[in-house]
Amino acid sequence: MDDTVSPAGGQPSEKPKSHKATRLVGLLLIIVAVLLGWFLLVGYLGWQSGQTAMIEEREAELTAQISRQIDLARENIGQGSYNLALRRLEYVLELDPENSDALSLRKQAQAALDSLNTPQPTTAVTATSTPLPEPSPTPGLISNPETELQRIRRLSANQNWEDAITALVSFQRQFPDVERQETDALLYDAYVNYGLSLLEGENVELGLYYLDQAAKLGDLSQEVLDYRLWAELYLQGIAFYDVNWDVATYYFRELCLAAPFYQSACELLQESLESFADQYAVALDWCPAQALYQEALSHGRSQPLVEKLNTAAEACLLATPTPLAPITDTLPISDTVPSLGSPFVIPLTPTVVRDN
Repeated sequence: MDDTVSPAGGQPSEKPKSHKATRLVGLLLIIVAVLLGWFLLVGYLGWQSGQTAMIEEREAELTAQISRQIDLARENIGQGSYNLALRRLEYVLELDPENSDALSLRKQAQAALDSLNTPQPTTAVTATSTPLPEPSPTPGLISNPETELQRIRRLSANQNWEDAITALVSFQRQFPDVERQETDALLYDAYVNYGLSLLEGENVELGLYYLDQAAKLGDLSQEVLDYRLWAELYLQGIAFYDVNWDVATYYFRELCLAAPFYQSACELLQESLESFADQYAVALDWCPAQALYQEALSHGRSQPLVEKLNTAAEACLLATPTPLAPITDTLPISDTVPSLGSPFVIPLTPTVVRDN
């Protein structure tokens, strides 16, 4: 017989079969390791390709935003809104310090603004080496309207807008017919300038109030109208911030598109988009969450946000498709309102004038 006899009892040896099984197991392990390495390599290349695509998309959106702000700055210069043009161009140069168009336009706008601010010599006014001191406000009734008017003029010249407004309102109440045209013009300038300064800080509502007061005295320039619109969009967005992320993203999206430099509009948009996406993620509605995370990344990159996007994208691919056939054998539901298809309240889209 061909079987190998063991020295102990003459039974056939199992070594060849055991050796064959070991080789087979080793071969399977090698195949599994190769396949695992292949899948890991493909997955890494796919992830790297996705990261590259996101970076390229972000750069394209940033380029488009820079181009838009430069075009708007050029329009502002044509309209004589030099301060607004400079504000846009400073924002562009923060993103792209070597942008030749922005540098050229900034020089042009600054030169035009300097020419407007340069006092023209006149024979009626004598130049002084030092500014005149501001006298203390006149308490109670004004005894000498001409003296008080001179003080108000100095307040306006020194851009002390808040005190100038207080003094002008008091002056017009006591002397409604004295130099009314001049005091109205001074009051208009004080309302506009003080209102604009407040729009840049925390007292945005008060700033809008002063702009409304100015509008009663004269037409607002396009620059002021733009700022008023941005402030209104900002206040609407803040009103819904942390209350209804869907509505907040609507207003901040409009504001970020028109004036990304105003009140950190794009940062607020990114925060709102991420929070809105988080709500969908908690509800396991991954595909809408993925779209919102993707939009949020276009306004700024962070590792936690990237991880959220990757998680949502993977879960969206694995999501079970909604069955097309109707579900049978269920009890009818009466007196109910049909869902809008979202786990959250979808507001009516408000009408807002866009900034062109």
